[in-house]
Amino acid sequence: MRRTLLPLLAVWLVGCSPLYVIRAGWAEARILAGRRPLPEVILDQGTDARLRGKLTLTREARTFARESLGLEIGGAFTSYTHLERDTLAMVVSAAYRTRLAPKTWWFPIVGHVPYRAYFDFEAGARERDKLDAEGYDALLRPTSAFSTLGWFDDPLLSTTARADEVGLVETILHELSHTHLFVPGQVQFNESFAQFVGNAGAIMFFCTRSGGGEDTVWCRRARARWRDEIR
Repeated sequence: MRRTLLPLLAVWLVGCSPLYVIRAGWAEARILAGRRPLPEVILDQGTDARLRGKLTLTREARTFARESLGLEIGGAFTSYTHLERDTLAMVVSAAYRTRLAPKTWWFPIVGHVPYRAYFDFEAGARERDKLDAEGYDALLRPTSAFSTLGWFDDPLLSTTARADEVGLVETILHELSHTHLFVPGQVQFNESFAQFVGNAGAIMFFCTRSGGGEDTVWCRRARARWRDEIR
């Protein structure tokens, strides 16, 4: 499941229909209201052992991002929110059929972006169908993670924690890089930067951490995923 930048603060502001704003705002409010501090969830006897391990890994990845990569990370990923679904949101993107150019939407703070996120999956499907009817080639895809660019202390989501250990660390470092650096209107640069930080950072993390090393399965897997990305 792919990651994407979901600048949720922006969708609460101008440039969107009132219904879209209400739905997005309500979804984000529920995510924030459902946050539990990572130490609390880790110590909870009802927490699954696999999840406990991933929450501990999240704390290690945060420390690595701050101390080894020098990222400004704020309070992101210090809490956990469980969602009653396996997909965070659906993302609509579209391209003009007559030229090689994406359709873009404008939001305050982030500028033009070539996608729009929907927490209401049916609303996302309707937007895709609407764009198809208007003559675009439209795509609807799932996403499991987001960044509010440091405006809120984004929690680790259960949808993100479904990834394996390498994918989890990649996603955490990817999203934290958006908090550290974001250039409005420069989607390709922002995503390329975050992708590099996520993949290269995960290699450094798993290949140098205590108990890790060049010969560990997680180090080899992180390297293999990076090779797949750049092919």
